[in-house]
Amino acid sequence: MRLIILDNVYPPAEDSWQTAEVLGWVLENYVGGSGSLRIIDVGSGTGILTLTAIEKAVSKGINAWVISIDYDVNASINTRLNLINNGLYSYADVLSTRTLDAIKNNAHLKVIVSNPPYLPGDWFEDWRIFGGPQGNEVIKQIVNYACDNRVDIVVLTQSSLSNWEETVELMGMCDYKLVIVKTSHYFFEDIITMVFITS
Repeated sequence: MRLIILDNVYPPAEDSWQTAEVLGWVLENYVGGSGSLRIIDVGSGTGILTLTAIEKAVSKGINAWVISIDYDVNASINTRLNLINNGLYSYADVLSTRTLDAIKNNAHLKVIVSNPPYLPGDWFEDWRIFGGPQGNEVIKQIVNYACDNRVDIVVLTQSSLSNWEETVELMGMCDYKLVIVKTSHYFFEDIITMVFITS
């Protein structure tokens, strides 16, 4: 995987690589080889999760289609550049929009993956890292979409500072089961990647 990182786009960091690792494992172990695999990457940034999903699916002979979404136009451009640079642009559509607003209901998605902005803080200060006052506003939007549309698998990364326990509770209320938790400690927080599947 070759990555170009444009100015003002969130560069892949520990949370990005952890999410990519868990996503790769999920696609290896929870996704079969027949039919079409529809995935949404919410908050695509450089496109690292989109690239991971496509590379893993293609290596398994799966027909994959990824919708890469980012609020920031520069990030959407960055994702598109990396798809082209890696010869994978034909497997994805790239949109610049607010979370899942542009995705119609009942889109029959298999996987939502996101390493969204999750630190408590003001979006307008830096929307690349701050996820609202509690840090989980973007995550709640993803949870609502997943619950309303019965997405099969949801992979989310969150900080211990942004009430990840509430995410588990909300997903449980929609009959999702938490099957994987990977945690890494960095400085003042734990980075938690969670995998939910429909019951």
